[in-house]
Formats: sequence, structure tokens, C-alpha cells
Amino acid sequence: MDDLRVKRTYLLLKNALFELLAKKPFEEIKVNDICNVAMVHRTTFYSHFSDKYELLEYCIQDVEEELTKKISNNTYSNLKEFYTNLIINLLTYVNENKKFFKCILNKNSDSGVINIFMNACVSYITDMLEKEEDMDISHEIPIPIIAQYYSGAVINTIIFWLTTNSKMTEEELCNYIISLIFDIPHN
Repeated sequence: MDDLRVKRTYLLLKNALFELLAKKPFEEIKVNDICNVAMVHRTTFYSHFSDKYELLEYCIQDVEEELTKKISNNTYSNLKEFYTNLIINLLTYVNENKKFFKCILNKNSDSGVINIFMNACVSYITDMLEKEEDMDISHEIPIPIIAQYYSGAVINTIIFWLTTNSKMTEEELCNYIISLIFDIPHN
């Protein structure tokens, strides 16, 4: 996708879909709506995507790649640093796009948007744990279970933080989550 016109079209369609998702559930959005908001002709839409589901899949992959790049750039010397890096980058990304995510969650709480973060988390945790096993650091619990467990806990806590309009900073919430993962949460 080196053609600037194609990149522009994809960006317009992605932004149009996200704008519409903030206003109504995905099921109610029509290709015509997306084209009107993007100011792109339907034939142009269909020359790139077969339907709105394919556009949504592209958008999810695009955001997932952006998020994965953000969290994969750092190295860590221990598991606590690894999870701190993962969580603070997720929180920063969500906070930078807070208004958008709040709108999306209000209209599409069961949509693939949440899966973007879940998949990125699971993938990142799985990769890191597999690298540990390559260095002969074994895990008593299967890696997919560990990745799903921590990803679910982190993502649902972030959703809670976002939807309750919490005044907590990203750093405060990150510290709480890290404490829950690594420390005993009670006296």
C-alpha cells in the first residue's frame, strides 16, 4: 500500500468508521454511512473492502499493530518490568484516545474494539513468556492460560477506569495493577 491515494482512502474510511462507532452500534452502521462520512464513493469502498466487516477487521489490525509497536519497543530485565511496560503503554494509549474509547464503549461494549487490546496483550505476553522458555525458564501453568488471565484482568480494569471517569492517573492505576499482580493485595 505505497500509493498515497490508497493510504488516504484507507485513512478516510477508518476515521469515518470510528466516528460512526462513537455514535451508534456497529450493527446499525451501513456502508453508505461510512462512505458519506468519509466522502468516498461506494465503488471506491468496494474496490478496497468487500463489506463493513472487512473494514472493521482492517481497522482492528491497524490499531493492534500501532499498539503492539508501542509496547514492543522496550526491553525488560524481569517480569515486573515487563508487565509495567505493557500496562503503562496500554493506559497511555487509552488515555490519549480517552474520548474516543468512552464513546466506543458506550455504544459498542460487546464489539471487537475490546478485542483489539485483548489480542495485543495476549500476543505480547505470550511472546515474552515463550522467549523465557527458550532461555530455559519454565512455567508451571500453560502460557496461553497465563496470557489470557493477565490480559483479561488488565483490560477489564482499564475499562473500569475509563467508564467510571476515575481521576486516577495512568501511573497510579499501573502501580495498583502491578501491585495486584506481584504483591499480596491484602495485609
